[in-house]
Amino acid sequence: MKARAATASVRARGWGWVWVVLAVFPGWLPLPAAEVRMPSPSGNLTAVVRVEGGRAVWSLQRRDTVIIEPSPLGIRVSGADHGALVHTLREAGAGSVREVYPWRGGKAWATNHCQTYRLGLDAPAGAWALEARVFDDGFAYRYRVPGSGVRRVEAEASTWTLPAGGTAWVQTNTGDYEGAYHPVAVESFPREERTEQGRREVHLGPPVTVKLKEGGYVLVSEAGLFNYSGMSLRSTGDRRLRAVFEDDPGGFEVEGEVVSPWRVTLVVDDLNGLVNSDVIPGLCEPPDPALFPGGMRTAWIRPGRALITWCVFGNEGARWHLQKWFVDQCAALKCEYLLVDAGWRTERWGWLAGGGDVWARLRELCEYGRTRGVDIVVWHAYPEGRDDGPGLTRPEARRELMEKVAAAGAKGGKIDFFNSEKAEVIRVQGEMTRLAAERRLLINFHGAHKPTGEARTWPNEITREGIREQEYLLWDSLPLEHYSALPFTRLAAGHADFLPTYVRSRFLRNTTATFQMATAVLATSGFVCWPDHPDDYRASVFLGLVQAIPGVWDETRVLPGSEMGGVVGIARRSGSEWFVGVINGAADARSWSAGLEFLGEGAFTATRYRDEAPHPAGVRVEVDEAMTAGNRVTAELRPGGGWVGWFRPRQVP
Repeated sequence: MKARAATASVRARGWGWVWVVLAVFPGWLPLPAAEVRMPSPSGNLTAVVRVEGGRAVWSLQRRDTVIIEPSPLGIRVSGADHGALVHTLREAGAGSVREVYPWRGGKAWATNHCQTYRLGLDAPAGAWALEARVFDDGFAYRYRVPGSGVRRVEAEASTWTLPAGGTAWVQTNTGDYEGAYHPVAVESFPREERTEQGRREVHLGPPVTVKLKEGGYVLVSEAGLFNYSGMSLRSTGDRRLRAVFEDDPGGFEVEGEVVSPWRVTLVVDDLNGLVNSDVIPGLCEPPDPALFPGGMRTAWIRPGRALITWCVFGNEGARWHLQKWFVDQCAALKCEYLLVDAGWRTERWGWLAGGGDVWARLRELCEYGRTRGVDIVVWHAYPEGRDDGPGLTRPEARRELMEKVAAAGAKGGKIDFFNSEKAEVIRVQGEMTRLAAERRLLINFHGAHKPTGEARTWPNEITREGIREQEYLLWDSLPLEHYSALPFTRLAAGHADFLPTYVRSRFLRNTTATFQMATAVLATSGFVCWPDHPDDYRASVFLGLVQAIPGVWDETRVLPGSEMGGVVGIARRSGSEWFVGVINGAADARSWSAGLEFLGEGAFTATRYRDEAPHPAGVRVEVDEAMTAGNRVTAELRPGGGWVGWFRPRQVP
């Protein structure tokens, strides 16, 4: 009997139109299958699930090319391996989703278009379900194991078997995800490394991006990480990566039905498709309209830029007598926020000195900020026992912090030093995000794991760290290849508090001033934090850009010729203006050229910034009053060099 499809069209306030097609199977009893083939909406991708030797496995192909070879599936709950000795596989439901919703990042609107499938599997461990979604640019699945009471999730068999000959870009810090990305052959994924304490197993922190030998790219990560332990990846040899819970090696408890995060595989033809993929946020639930009546466009969620009292100032920047000066500097640089960073809740550096009341002083600062058009966000540590303030490991401390921050008139908090993705920590972050949302506060997690689409469900997560960012320039440099890999690895998964654009020579390290300015185009964040001294920004040739450049965009294009580990050029549109950032992450000098077709119709005033002697701080500024989509721009880029373009519609008298 053929399924009859029910179609619904819904318009949610502030979310745009949503089309959902759900298959209905009246009177239909699903029959066991040798395999289930699951095509994407256009047929570009096809996922296959079958049983081989009693083990459930999956594979994925793009058109006629195998992208993921047969790879194990399964989850072990309280000693029961639900992927082993599977004797029945059946398709238990199918449908489709098509929706367009507001987004914040590289584009103003995101699209969620996929075929949905639910597979039923029977094994001696019990019946369970595999939910799958197949997009034209990706495939995702998750486990659902019915049950009640408290049970322990011990492991997953989730594995990716990659095709031979590919080059993977990986990082191996799974504590705070601040490892440097570097290339390895898929045949040579690291499995152990030497340390001062001896040999240790190597785990990869997603996302992992693979450039395929036959063309195209694969990105492996997870989506919808809530109430579960974070996934890292462990090489098992033979080009295989397996999901593991490094921070919960003995497993973790879940009450009721076990629902895993989505195991995600993006498959795209080019880097532009990778940067513009909406798969990861699309797998997450939409925001609660009771908390977010306008969805991502909810009025109290305001993206913006900020100065930081830490970075080049250290904890000394938290001293009370400097705070209103910082607010004035924010106003001069047209920053919407001031981030009061580490040290403010102490007597040694902060506002307790001289018998001060931190909450009365925060209220005073917020009131002063409002007169200057600057809102306040405050930093706080999660662990106990630090010298820069109390911790937040107790639920009552977390609630008290949110209540006092809101009562003082501040707009959010930056919570730092989680350094784990244990299930317990993931639950704490979820609790804090809800507490913040209930009080109309923004949240920024530092010392945290990779993003998995959380901002779709919780738009008040304005940014997060989980990246080796430019804090490191305070004492060291970042590898150039890391910079040029980030847009297609970590940044492809979501927003990042990258700390773009140092301007003082001592912090340029192995980059030029123009390269540094370009990083503000390459990274996206709803909360852009400028790390350098405000006096240096005000004296810089980049002042106009610092005052104008947003952290979230309406449209993004990866320019032709971009490559991981080499030259990367990205054009982003905000309203009618375009900003172009180009960096050379290669070890040798490169020539770069690009057409301006993305400009569309009309003439533009083009302000171009390029490297010039004396290096690395020298910058040449060129202005052309009539550039169009038919023009090209070029640059000669030294290693660590950059180029920036700012294109504004020409004003006709």
